[in-house]
Amino acid sequence: MANDESRKCPYCGALLQHPYWQHIQSNHPAEYSKNETWIQLYKDYTSMGMDESMSLMVISELFNQDMDDVKSYLKENKII
Repeated sequence: MANDESRKCPYCGALLQHPYWQHIQSNHPAEYSKNETWIQLYKDYTSMGMDESMSLMVISELFNQDMDDVKSYLKENKII
């Protein structure tokens, strides 16, 4: 993940360590459950070298969502 040291929580501004989603999950559960979290996770995973299908699978498992729904959301937001 690029630039770990400067990543801040988009909700409270706290400096985050990898994996940043753990902070959001435990400290901002309402925000964590929103699909917007998928965008940054996808960007993080692919920047670490994970291919598209693996990134989608991990996100779908983390959020207990269908992989096609995750992919569709990311396409709608022009991430994929």
